[in-house]
Amino acid sequence: MVPELRAQYNSSFTPEKYEAFLKDLNSQHGPIQFRSAETPVFIPQYFSDQMISACESIVDVILQPDFKALTQNAIPENLQVLNEDDHPSCITFDFGVCINERNELEPQLIEMQAFPTLFAFEVLLDDIYHKHFDAPRNYSSYLGGLNRETYLKLLKELLLNGHHPNMLFCWRYFLINKKPV
Repeated sequence: MVPELRAQYNSSFTPEKYEAFLKDLNSQHGPIQFRSAETPVFIPQYFSDQMISACESIVDVILQPDFKALTQNAIPENLQVLNEDDHPSCITFDFGVCINERNELEPQLIEMQAFPTLFAFEVLLDDIYHKHFDAPRNYSSYLGGLNRETYLKLLKELLLNGHHPNMLFCWRYFLINKKPV
C-alpha cells in the first residue's frame, strides 16, 4: 500500500527466501496450520491511525457497563463461557482494505475475536520476517509506542496475572479435558 516500499520489497523477494522463512517459522513450535503471507503489509500512518480509531470506537462500546447484559443473547447458552469476565482482556480486529468514494484507502471491519493466542504468534512472526526479509527501520509491527520487549512484558502481565507460566498448561488441560488437574 506504500508503492515505494512494495517495489523495494518485491525486488528482493525470492521463492527461496520465502521457503526458508516458512521452514524457520514451522520449526519453532510445529507446523503452522494456516497460510503465512509472503509479505508484510506496509501501510501509511494515516491508515494505521484510521484502524486504531475504529478499534477505539468499538472498544468504547464494549466497555459500556451494560455491554454484557446487552449482548447476553448473542451467544447460544450451550456455547457460553463459564465465569466469563465482564469485558475481554484481548481483542483482535480483522480489517479489509477498501477504497472509499474519494479513492482513498479505508479500513472496514471484517471480524473481531477475543482470545489471546494470536498475540504471542505475532511476536514470533515478526521475528522470523525480520530474520529473512528486510523491512524499513521506521516501520514496526508494534503499535502504541511499544517495541518487542515492552509488548512481551505487557502480554506476560496480562496473560499470567502474576502466576507462574506453567499454570497456563494446567488451565489448558483443564479446559480441554473438563476435569480438574
